[in-house]
Amino acid sequence: MSITRPRLAEPVTKVNTENSWSFDNLTQKDTNYLTHCYHRYPAKFIPQLARRLILENSLDGDIICDPFYGSGSTILESILQNRIALGTDINPVAHMITMAKTTPLDPSKVSKTKLFLHSQLKNLPAKSEYDIPKELSKWFDQETYDVLNHLLLQIKLIKPRKLQLFFLCAFSHILKTSSYWNNGSVKPHKDKTKFLNRINDPITRYFNQLKKMEIRNEQLINTLSPKILNNLDYYRRVYVGDLQDLPKDEECSLIVTSPPYVISYEYRDIHSLSLSFLQDFFKDIPSKQNFIGSSHRKTDDNNLYSYTGGMIADSLHNHSKALSKTVYSYFIDMQNFFHKSYDLLKTNGKMAVVIGNTALRGVDISNTQVFDEILATVGFTEHKIIKRKIPFKCLPTTRDPKTGRFVSSDTNHNKSYSHEYIMIYSKN
Repeated sequence: MSITRPRLAEPVTKVNTENSWSFDNLTQKDTNYLTHCYHRYPAKFIPQLARRLILENSLDGDIICDPFYGSGSTILESILQNRIALGTDINPVAHMITMAKTTPLDPSKVSKTKLFLHSQLKNLPAKSEYDIPKELSKWFDQETYDVLNHLLLQIKLIKPRKLQLFFLCAFSHILKTSSYWNNGSVKPHKDKTKFLNRINDPITRYFNQLKKMEIRNEQLINTLSPKILNNLDYYRRVYVGDLQDLPKDEECSLIVTSPPYVISYEYRDIHSLSLSFLQDFFKDIPSKQNFIGSSHRKTDDNNLYSYTGGMIADSLHNHSKALSKTVYSYFIDMQNFFHKSYDLLKTNGKMAVVIGNTALRGVDISNTQVFDEILATVGFTEHKIIKRKIPFKCLPTTRDPKTGRFVSSDTNHNKSYSHEYIMIYSKN
């Protein structure tokens, strides 16, 4: 199979190393201020990075878009800086988290609802009323599942929806630590010894998380400007889907996003506990093939605008036809995304893409080079490319050299992302 294409752009050469963009003076506590602490989320960039990009490349009242908003860092930082936040994400868990962390709630209603849950949980059913669904039986014993399921049944009674999302978000947050899922692993990995020396107490864990969220909710109320508080639905416009699902009349000044990482892990799998437990709360549950970067993704063999991307796919083909096709499909997906982004931006608008380079099967995966070639062909002009260290990111530091997937640290594995790049481009 030959999928190389003619070279369409010069290689990336103007890369600036600016230490201030690493934010290595910050602690993890510093990056979890306000409602950024509501829910754990893998591979999210720190809010300080999003904030700086917003402040340096937009003005008050501008529309800021994140087409892969994930945990909502860009969305929250945009409204904090008096911008209009626009975004999409195919993952309904991401939508739940983003809505919860950007919705200030009346503290008295939060407190009243918490008391209601306390009262409903005093007398748990003595005997199980429900069997564990097959997809959850690996991760929970019957007793823990019964407790969590009873809690969830009470949350279902909460109204209105925006208040319910707050309590659902806390529930989703504790699922991993309440299960046999290894706490230190992003991908699904069972730890059979997890509760040998301690009691699994999801209810205490849940209310501890609620207590933290209560405090941060009040801080959010005191931080947001009155015009945002009084017109939240105007300033925050988030959807489940992709760019084509956005209103057609939207025109952005700035796109700030970190796209999915190819072959890193199955994005649906890392949210499988929440997707399984909360499926009744979501309209649609996407399959693995709907997620960009998944090995299950099917993409038409379109013409790739990147010579480097074709060469990478060709090199991988010698090791694995399936891996080659997956990486090539990923580049096609990103090419389509850049086309849609160009159409979404107003003239002189900017796009900031945060991405890392890596290697698979001994083949360098230069995402920055491939993206640069595609962006130039789409019509973007390079503004600045910044290389930054990654002091904090919920992402494993090593890859399996055979599969390309993130794994726990081991001398037999390859280093993955120690640095990443902020690629800022303009639509002229």
